[in-house]
Amino acid sequence: MKKAIYNYQQSPFTLQLKSFKSWLKKQGYAKGTIRPYSNYAGCFLDWLESEGIRATKDSYPDLMEFIKHYQKKNSIGLLNRKLGAIRKYYECLQFEGEIEKNPASGIYLKGRKRSVPHDLLDRETLDQLYENYHVTDERTQRNKVILGLLIYQGLTTEELHKLEPEHIKLKVGKIEIPAGSKTQSRTLKLEPHQILELQEYIKITRPQLLDKILSYDHKRPFYRAGRKVNKIDKAQLQRQLLISSNGSVHIKNTLKYLIQALQRINEEVKSAAQIRQSVVTEWLKVKDLRTVQYMAGHRYVSTTERYQMNHLEDLKADIDQYHPFEENKN
Repeated sequence: MKKAIYNYQQSPFTLQLKSFKSWLKKQGYAKGTIRPYSNYAGCFLDWLESEGIRATKDSYPDLMEFIKHYQKKNSIGLLNRKLGAIRKYYECLQFEGEIEKNPASGIYLKGRKRSVPHDLLDRETLDQLYENYHVTDERTQRNKVILGLLIYQGLTTEELHKLEPEHIKLKVGKIEIPAGSKTQSRTLKLEPHQILELQEYIKITRPQLLDKILSYDHKRPFYRAGRKVNKIDKAQLQRQLLISSNGSVHIKNTLKYLIQALQRINEEVKSAAQIRQSVVTEWLKVKDLRTVQYMAGHRYVSTTERYQMNHLEDLKADIDQYHPFEENKN
């Protein structure tokens, strides 16, 4: 059995760590995770006390000093585990209303990637992508709908796949976005031009695509545009809002070709994830943190904080000074 990293049971932080353990338990963490998280958080609290810093008053520079202090004593893997526990400890403090911002959000040491938005597109560029993507047939009309949902609602790929026609409320101009594996459900407003595109897609284009797909002989492999689908899941296709024109229930290739088309409009476009990151960052320029957390479907406010420009600038400045991190390219 490995020796405990920090004996919080006999520390001056017993009450804080018990509260942290209780919060972790409510979040669904297993006992095997709660114990090391408590130990690592205790290690951090011990360092703060030695430096005369209160946990609710420490800042991003203080966290950088903690990292510098332990870089020579701990392996990269151990430091990353400590940082993971510290992030969760700050989330607990946020939940309890003790702090507003999580200074540890988005930070990982080299050897593991950190989720920091990069290569972002501004609002003008995003709008131009939508305006300059031209509809020429059924597939591009569907892709225009997808592009609108990426640019104006910031949907994830998983959420796009989960959408059903019933989630689109044309009469009230809203969309109900189902929860994903990492995102919460929410209801967002549709832009006026999106309503027209969605109405045409739902009432005309989608039925035409379905009719072409389902009219083929299901006993034979389905061919379309050089691709093959051995079996068509008719029930799933009829449930989905966004469908592939080759009969597949997956839209991965659809998104791939859409991104390639967007790159011909603007070579700075990288991926659907980049577009979502850009949208969330632009929202934060004009909306408050909690509103954007809801709009983006983030479960924790610390996730939303990663997109705040002042936080990103702090991260870049410390990268230049200490070189302890690397960027996440996801």
